Amino acid sequence: MALVPQGNDSVITDLDIRIWLRDNDPEANLLLDDLEFTPEELRTAMTLAVDYWNDSPPYLHNFDVNSFPYRSALLNGTVANLLFIAAHRYRRNDLQYNVPGGAVNDQARHKEYDAVGGKLWAQFQSWVAHNKQAINMEQGFAIVDPTYR
Repeated sequence: MALVPQGNDSVITDLDIRIWLRDNDPEANLLLDDLEFTPEELRTAMTLAVDYWNDSPPYLHNFDVNSFPYRSALLNGTVANLLFIAAHRYRRNDLQYNVPGGAVNDQARHKEYDAVGGKLWAQFQSWVAHNKQAINMEQGFAIVDPTYR
């Protein structure tokens, strides 16, 4: 049986993001029995990552989610934003309650989500700074590859 590609080679799809996060099977999310992130959250997280690129100086190559050419960087930035979105939801719903024989706090996950999201976001920020510096230097010394997107 041949595998049929589900994503594409230029634009990151919802499926690409869900596979990276292991959020592609509602039955595997035992506590949720649903997907963790909505399509709107996926798009917002992607937009926030691209906006960070566009809003960071120097202001070079303005992109949107459909034209951003750096797939792996966009995936890291998107996942970081999704983890921050989830952390906020967990933080808002964090309530410990007591039951006979113990205590339950099934929504106390915000610290873990914030920590992982923070690491990915720091990597994304560093990547943006490094790549914008490189592009700016190339343009400043007029050694730009004419095939550059």
